[in-house]
Amino acid sequence: MVHLVRGLLILAGLAGLFWPNRGFGQSTPSSADSASETITTPPRVLESPSTRVMSPLPNSLPAPAPRPSIFDETLPTENGELAPPGQTVGWFANIDGALIKPHIDSHLNSGSNIKAPFLTPSTPTGSVQTSLPPGSNANVIAPFGDHITLPMASLNWTGSPFIRLGYRFANGAGDVRLDYREVASQGTGTLANFDAAGAGWLKSRLNVQRVNLTYGSSEFFTDAPEMNRLWAVRFGISAADVFFDSQARGRQILQQTASNSFGGVGPTLAFQFHKPIAQSRVSLYGELDATGLIGFTRQHFSETVDTDNGPLSASVALRRQSDGVGIFGFEGGASYTPWNDRLWRFTFGYQWQRWWWVGATSDSNAALTLQGLFLRGEWRY
Repeated sequence: MVHLVRGLLILAGLAGLFWPNRGFGQSTPSSADSASETITTPPRVLESPSTRVMSPLPNSLPAPAPRPSIFDETLPTENGELAPPGQTVGWFANIDGALIKPHIDSHLNSGSNIKAPFLTPSTPTGSVQTSLPPGSNANVIAPFGDHITLPMASLNWTGSPFIRLGYRFANGAGDVRLDYREVASQGTGTLANFDAAGAGWLKSRLNVQRVNLTYGSSEFFTDAPEMNRLWAVRFGISAADVFFDSQARGRQILQQTASNSFGGVGPTLAFQFHKPIAQSRVSLYGELDATGLIGFTRQHFSETVDTDNGPLSASVALRRQSDGVGIFGFEGGASYTPWNDRLWRFTFGYQWQRWWWVGATSDSNAALTLQGLFLRGEWRY
């Protein structure tokens, strides 16, 4: 009995130790007990779908990538700030061959000079050579007529060389150029009713030589494709010499000649333009030029006729006369750069040029037109 009571007390004590102390009629546990019995739960953290950090928006759109250059920068060149990018500094040269069709609108007229008394060794307007002795009757020159007015025969197409040598200064300071061009041509034809015996044979010749010494500077835009272009202004001095003549032969009038020569110097001005086509190696090209020359004009007329007394020759050389000549021209075409540097460029196009008053005197006048196609090669352009 004692053992049973002892066992029940032990069980009651153990039950008191493990029985929960919350319940109806129980006092609120102390803060220390609550802290020791509370199960700590970790805070809930919202996870982002990705760990990358978004950068703030820029204040402006990014600059476009630079356009690729078609020029090789290994040569000593300009940096594109004061001169076109890739343009070389120092010596450069051009050479071209043009196929030119010249035309002369000639109105050469000996005027009243041919009616002077030619049977003396000299006159105020010229000199005379005749097979008759001086002092003979001046009526023997009646076959000369009133004037010598020979037209120009149609001149042939001809090759015209052009050579340029220049030096380009650094830092966009421009360049100096020395140009030379020559045009030489001739043509033949017939003259109806040249003399009393019928038609005559006509031959005409032309020779033009011109030298220009100019200075120029370029302006260019390369930042925007739609504005990519280059234009230049050039000015300087031009010197030219122009000679042309006509010779006619018949049965009664054995020979008749009329010639004109002009030489002068004056200022010249030119505008040049290049416009690349997109980013290709082809560009459009154009040039306008105007020149005024001051110089002297010389004209010479002669005639040899068959008379009853034998051949009779007479000639008159007009004294040189100061004169002015105006020149205007243009050319245009397309240029092609075959390689990635500015070492070579080729240009093909059409050119036209007009010379006014190239044979102007009190009784005469003449104008010269040069036009045709050209192919130009430029070295270190």
